Amino acid sequence: MRIIRSLAAVLAGLGFMAATATVGMLVASLALGRETPDVRLTPRAFSTFLFLNLVFCGIGGIFGGWLTARIGSSAPYAHAAALAALVALVSIDVAMAMPTPGQPGWYPSVLGIVAVTSVLLGGKLRAAASAPVINRV
Repeated sequence: MRIIRSLAAVLAGLGFMAATATVGMLVASLALGRETPDVRLTPRAFSTFLFLNLVFCGIGGIFGGWLTARIGSSAPYAHAAALAALVALVSIDVAMAMPTPGQPGWYPSVLGIVAVTSVLLGGKLRAAASAPVINRV
């Protein structure tokens, strides 16, 4: 039963991260007037779009790590670290691939770094909040 809860915690965090990134990308697209895929963005708007994607990825990672640590309450930070390891594995594959045309070469790597560190931050926040009062800093 404990292993099922641990798997559910990691999958819930991953699903939340994916949903947040998807919704964030849609919001960024609509905010920049890119309702259809064939509309080209100006270089400044494209930079803003990439920045917003990084922000939403970070926010999703924080909440995904927090959710994972919340569900995996027996070892909150360990569960968030497991999610971060899974995200890192996926990010390595993405970072090693060729960037999407028009995308800067650094973007996939930075996206992976933001995702992993934000998951760890979210897990740490939840683990610190659930720690006994005597152990809090």
